[in-house]
Amino acid sequence: MQHHRVGLSEYVLFALLIGLAGLSLVMFISQIIAPQTLLVAGLVIDRLSAAIALLVASVGVVVFRFSLRYLDGEPGQVRFLHWLFLTILAAYLLMIAANLLLLFAAWAMASTGLHNLLTFYQNRAEALRPARKKFLISRLGDIVLLSAIFLIWNQWGTLNLYTFLEQVNEPATWAAAPSVVAMLIVVAALTKSAQFPFHSWLPETMESPTPVSALMHAGIINAGGVLVLRFAPLLVVVPAALFNLALVGTITTVLGLLAMWSQTNIKRTLAWSTVSQMGFMMIQIGLAAFPAALLHIVGHGFYKAWSFLRTGDLPPSTPATAPLAPALALVLLLVGVVVAVPAILLASMITGFDPLHSPGELALTAIVALAMGHVWIAFFRARPATGSNALAAAGGALLTTFLAVSGAFALYTGALLYLAPVMGTLPIPTDPLSWAAAVLPVVALTALSIVHAVLPALATTPGGRAFYVHALHGFYFGALADQLVEQVWKTTRATA
Repeated sequence: MQHHRVGLSEYVLFALLIGLAGLSLVMFISQIIAPQTLLVAGLVIDRLSAAIALLVASVGVVVFRFSLRYLDGEPGQVRFLHWLFLTILAAYLLMIAANLLLLFAAWAMASTGLHNLLTFYQNRAEALRPARKKFLISRLGDIVLLSAIFLIWNQWGTLNLYTFLEQVNEPATWAAAPSVVAMLIVVAALTKSAQFPFHSWLPETMESPTPVSALMHAGIINAGGVLVLRFAPLLVVVPAALFNLALVGTITTVLGLLAMWSQTNIKRTLAWSTVSQMGFMMIQIGLAAFPAALLHIVGHGFYKAWSFLRTGDLPPSTPATAPLAPALALVLLLVGVVVAVPAILLASMITGFDPLHSPGELALTAIVALAMGHVWIAFFRARPATGSNALAAAGGALLTTFLAVSGAFALYTGALLYLAPVMGTLPIPTDPLSWAAAVLPVVALTALSIVHAVLPALATTPGGRAFYVHALHGFYFGALADQLVEQVWKTTRATA
């Protein structure tokens, strides 16, 4: 078999990506210094697009460079690199598109590029099966997004996203048009970011090359989140849209975490982690906590790229930690939440963050307090390995609680100020659906925290062991989706 070696053209593509990353860094710095919205040739440069573009370009450079070495000697390396470049470029354009037709073209091209990367190994059935599933889900997302764009053009007479958002509160010919557009945008975002019930393909793409996983989990999977962030001025006036984001995000988070806890393969653990993280990102947007969602996208993107690109390394040896008795874990969870309350009051005075500002921010504050319960469990679980006594563990957990809460509030306040020139002054959702959206994830994550604390005891029961098997297989949603995809695929072939 003839091997096509990497030539000058591939290094030119690499140089172009480096230039794109450099340009993105300049855009990001300039927006920090002098924030302004620039609309040029259907593209938008503002603080939101600059931050996301820098993420995609930076990850793209690292992944492309990694692929030059990782796939060295592979017969299809040149083809892979070309598709990788086109996918990165499409994802980049998607993040900065202001013209809705350009946005759709980039949306579709990123999906096409990803499909070709996922099917790089044509002889691997385990690679083709989830790729087909993703292909069909993406076509559904295409239809839904295109329908939203058509409705915007039909009702508001524009294909410019910013012109539409400026007119969104003005009466349309069809009174229900804003709500319908909002729900279509939500569904499109859910298909793109692997949300329930469109999630099962993501943990199954382990047969694709590692650079594909890194790019997909760090960049492309964020496209749904970026889309709904762009349409935030519309979503905040459609409570049902925000509630559905919070509802589906909560289901996805719970499903992803339960499956992640049961995995033994590192790449599948990371994949289910992405499912749960994207679910939590949708929760944040459903809570209208847009600064938190931006922080989540950027932080998770860089972390997940690093995680996948180092999956071939041997993990560092760590001292074994014995599980805590369930009763002690539950007590520590409660202690951590209680101690978080004064930490929240102090951090609020220091940072200026007001937990009572909106239902969404109150819910996020409750989730931060819940996370501090896990900090206390972690400190006491590590006692045998660190040789610390109970007093030292409590002191470390107490200090970490105050630092972590203050850091979380400071980051949120900073992101709020950063996004202010883009988002402006959006109305605060306080309707009953908004309160329901706020309560739902808090209750679900509280229940999950209790389950996690008592897992060692559950694992010794027949029911617990059966539950572990079901969670290991993602509760079989993937198998159900496979059956549906197989039927659609056969029908498509028969009618072709």
